Amino acid sequence: MKTTTPTTIDQKDYTPPTHLVSSVDLCFDLDDTNTLVQTRMEITANPAAKNSSALTLNGENILLKSVKINGKQLANSEYDLTDTTLTITSLPQRCTLEIENVIDPQGNTALDGLYKAGGIFCTQNEPEGFRRITYFLDRSDVMASFKTKIIADKKLHPVLLSNGNLIAQGDLPTGKHWAEWEDPFKKPCYLFALVAGDLGCIEDCYTTAGGRDVTLKIYCDKGNESRCYYAMEALKKSMKWDEKVFGLEYDLDIYMIVAVDSFNMGAMENKGLNIFNTVCVLADEKTATDDNFLSVEAVIAHEYFHNWTGNRVTCRDWFQLTLKEGLTVFRDQEFTSDMHSRAVKRIDDVQALRIRQFPEEEGPMAHSIKPNSYIAVNNFYTTTIYEKGAEVIRMIHTLIGKEEFRKGIDRYFELFDGQAVTTEDFVRAMEEASGYDLTQFKRWYSQAGTPQVNVEEEYNSVAQTLKLTVKQSSKPTADGSAKDPLYFPLTLGLIDSNGNDIALKIKKPNTLLHGSTLVIKEREQQFLFEEVPQNVTLSLNRNFSAPIKLSTKKDRTTQTFLMAHDKDPFNRWDAAQELATAVILQLVNDIQQNRPLALDDSFAYAFGIVLDDHTIDYSFKSRMLQIPTETVVAQQMETIDFDAIHQAREFVVASLAKEYEKQFTQLYHSLQTKEDYSIDSNSIGRRTLKNRSLGYLSHIPNETNLKLCFAQYSTSTNMTDAFFPLTFLAHIDCKERNAALKDFYDKWHNDTLVIIKWFRAQALSKLPNTLQQVEQLLQNPAYNEKIPNIVRSLIAAFTQNHIHFHSKNGEGYSLLTEQILRLDPINPQIAASLVGAFKILPKLDKQRKSLVTTHLQRILQTETLSTNVYEIASKTLAH
Repeated sequence: MKTTTPTTIDQKDYTPPTHLVSSVDLCFDLDDTNTLVQTRMEITANPAAKNSSALTLNGENILLKSVKINGKQLANSEYDLTDTTLTITSLPQRCTLEIENVIDPQGNTALDGLYKAGGIFCTQNEPEGFRRITYFLDRSDVMASFKTKIIADKKLHPVLLSNGNLIAQGDLPTGKHWAEWEDPFKKPCYLFALVAGDLGCIEDCYTTAGGRDVTLKIYCDKGNESRCYYAMEALKKSMKWDEKVFGLEYDLDIYMIVAVDSFNMGAMENKGLNIFNTVCVLADEKTATDDNFLSVEAVIAHEYFHNWTGNRVTCRDWFQLTLKEGLTVFRDQEFTSDMHSRAVKRIDDVQALRIRQFPEEEGPMAHSIKPNSYIAVNNFYTTTIYEKGAEVIRMIHTLIGKEEFRKGIDRYFELFDGQAVTTEDFVRAMEEASGYDLTQFKRWYSQAGTPQVNVEEEYNSVAQTLKLTVKQSSKPTADGSAKDPLYFPLTLGLIDSNGNDIALKIKKPNTLLHGSTLVIKEREQQFLFEEVPQNVTLSLNRNFSAPIKLSTKKDRTTQTFLMAHDKDPFNRWDAAQELATAVILQLVNDIQQNRPLALDDSFAYAFGIVLDDHTIDYSFKSRMLQIPTETVVAQQMETIDFDAIHQAREFVVASLAKEYEKQFTQLYHSLQTKEDYSIDSNSIGRRTLKNRSLGYLSHIPNETNLKLCFAQYSTSTNMTDAFFPLTFLAHIDCKERNAALKDFYDKWHNDTLVIIKWFRAQALSKLPNTLQQVEQLLQNPAYNEKIPNIVRSLIAAFTQNHIHFHSKNGEGYSLLTEQILRLDPINPQIAASLVGAFKILPKLDKQRKSLVTTHLQRILQTETLSTNVYEIASKTLAH
């Protein structure tokens, strides 16, 4: 084990900062390995703190040169210096503190703080990166105004950027130049940003509803400018939408985005200077798929929306992370829903929640959206904080209604603009604006776990009443939190035998919100509906009104009916998923019992009905024809049988392909078009359904279908139509596979943003030699372990390949362990994210559990292990 156990930070131990910083003046003289940082801070003792006689500043990997108080340099004996802190005693109540230090940006492979990669100086300071730049009170509740001067070689780094507005610039006789930026808004240091490099740029402008002219700039590597225009249009749409829906206007004269390859996260909302992973900015039809385009639009919106929900009002501490992230995810989901199909967006969001967040709550790292403790705060940038956090916001929106929610947002900014606050403050604003008592609802913030909700029906044909008994419970979770009854909305509908919704009449009208939503507060509640005709079908949790696991006594006939008739698009899709999952699980049982396999007739019939339904749009039909992933099916098993799940799912897809080969072929050809590429919803839907059809046909790998795949790949004029057949062929041992993979590599091996698709397609292949292929790809010249996107596209993708990563011989586990230990000294955040693949340990069979346990023990025995990796590995092993 590590010789020292890292410290656990507890939410209950929060104390106000000992000192406040009113202003910060920074000067950077940039150098690859010896950047000089000069910091001048105006410091005041915090009257809210119990003890402010000593000031302790955070600092890591910094060479301290000098410390001055009110112009007087301190001797070494007048401060205490450790590897992570600088403590100054006997500080005046008010003073000017000056610090001079040196850092090594090029050696900073963790990509945290100020680093240099790909010829660009760049920063990432959320959550605790600023301490790698200079000694500072690196916490989110210390807010100051920042002025930044940057000095750099003019030839190598002609572009010098920081937060706020450019106030001065000039040249120096040494061949260097300088630029000075000032941000008029106080902010915590995690929102500080700096970029310097030789960058290309596109520029546009936007006039706000209030008449402010805002300059918009997107910077990227030279040569990629043409791939930034979609992001620029997405930015302008976001600005307009936020004004229309929430009344929020941009507040600076300039808004800048910089796209860089080497970035741990998707993007960062630094005030006025967003730094993005290139995968979330660059997009054109030749290099980006439709999904990439939609992702770019969503992430651009997300980071822009943070200007208010995250920057203007920020988090008091990192336990409040969902305050900004959950709310902003909800806002970007609503934006995408308004820009495209609301139904399809809801399906995609819930599907992602179930694939990633539901297992997280069942695993060793289970935590509430407001965690109780952490060791490495980077480990809590999770789907629970973000996506479940957004679901909690959505429930408030459902409970109080759209208009009252908007009033709540207005009240939130009235009360807290310019402050660092808590989740309780947000809920308080919603209560004050709406008049609702959300005291019990706040349990969602502190209680981990996905509630299990059981609904029982009792119909009285004489009285024509339907009684519903709703019971909620929550299984124990790894964080040990108490499980009290939760307060949530449960939207429902009653469908008659003709497929039409009937009016809901409940005995106690006050128990039905907005005409169709029950309010659930107790462990068990009963609701009585009146004037209910016979043969009605209950549709529950419409639009996924609450993030719960629902249990009812629906048989396959009911599921099939809902799949065909439910007016709620989400529930119609969900019925199809439930039916398909049940079919696959039955086949898993058949495999385990060595019984012959046969496709369920009722499911095949229902699938055919959807396939022939010409009344539904392309995108929705594509989702309806999608078979649940192996991950989704695995969640239904106490002990996961990876091999049987894979075999069963493959059998279902291949059987459907064979039964409906003619229809899929006709549908595929009918969706071909000679129109120019477009990213409107209808065009995206057409391509999605066309490629869904081709995917089914690829499960019949005869000469005709292989030629069809390769022909689409070879003749495609856009990346969507090229990449899908490439992924289909990656699963088939044939000459077309080899030709397509070689051609793709030859075209794109120098383009990081595109070659990651090539790595991913092979990492997810179901062919027997996939693990050996991944090992070979690690030696490929295009593979660069210092670029997170590439690591994720190969190693992280391979961990999603259940049949090979979880191979009984343990070779997949060995490969991952080697990569974790190799990457941890380079980039602990990326290494820690890879350890997450072992969180499935509790649901493994005895043999696999033993193998994973051995590998986790090996990881924990590493002396130089990062706290990031230690936390996840130790909690996984202890679960």
